[in-house]
Amino acid sequence: MKAGSERNRNSRISLKNKGFRDVTEPFPEKVGAGGASLPKVVRLPPQTAMKIKTLLISISSVSLLGILPANAVLIAAFNFNSLSITTAAVPGSGSVPTSISASSGTGTVGLTGWLGTVDDFAGTTLNQVGTDPAEESLSLIAGGPSIGPFPGNNSFITIAFSMLGLEDLVVTYAHRGTATGFNAGGWSWSIDGTNFTSLAGSPLPTRSGTFELATASFAAVTALDNASSVVLRYTLSGATSNSGNNRIDNIQINAVPEPEAALLGGIGLLGLLRRRRY
Repeated sequence: MKAGSERNRNSRISLKNKGFRDVTEPFPEKVGAGGASLPKVVRLPPQTAMKIKTLLISISSVSLLGILPANAVLIAAFNFNSLSITTAAVPGSGSVPTSISASSGTGTVGLTGWLGTVDDFAGTTLNQVGTDPAEESLSLIAGGPSIGPFPGNNSFITIAFSMLGLEDLVVTYAHRGTATGFNAGGWSWSIDGTNFTSLAGSPLPTRSGTFELATASFAAVTALDNASSVVLRYTLSGATSNSGNNRIDNIQINAVPEPEAALLGGIGLLGLLRRRRY
């Protein structure tokens, strides 16, 4: 018997004596015309092997039963509390920025498509993340002369982020308006930042004097699933005065892991457990 084969046999005996078992049958040391070496056999303690098996069964069960929404993750959130606008102005002038980074997660609100003015009226805790305080809101104003036209009508803001490894996108936010503010418009989506498609059933802007919760579900838009780049556009219209406005606060972008991503996460855990055990 070759010395290498003898060592392999003794190693297997030693591992079994320590409570380990083979997960697969041992492979020959060399195969093929080129004599390429095959990967080494993975050996795990019985308890660890059972834990991995249970985890993978659980992941498969979740995917099959369609209860992935319970596994939702926050992609990005915007509380707008970083805004400090001294006087309402168009984006890029005064103290109004042209973009706003997420307060949680990763994403960007773009204001370059907004043609009215912007202010930071008082916000709310409705739809807050954690204990975010009610400070500022993104306040979109129609602007223009008192007799019109009002350039805020038919203009928009955008939200950019990634959906890699995710599906079933849902956007929630708090909003309120004024009696002469926006009452038409809605959401649209794009995966190239240029061509946008309107969201069916998109929630309309509100003229309510108190904050209300709105939900825009993109779960049926499968083109967004696992997209590396997503841009949402929120368009407002219907204002009847230059002071008419709509406040938006505590935007949350949520989605759930794709089944394949969840399975890979479970397989990755196998490697982690092996490193910790050895």
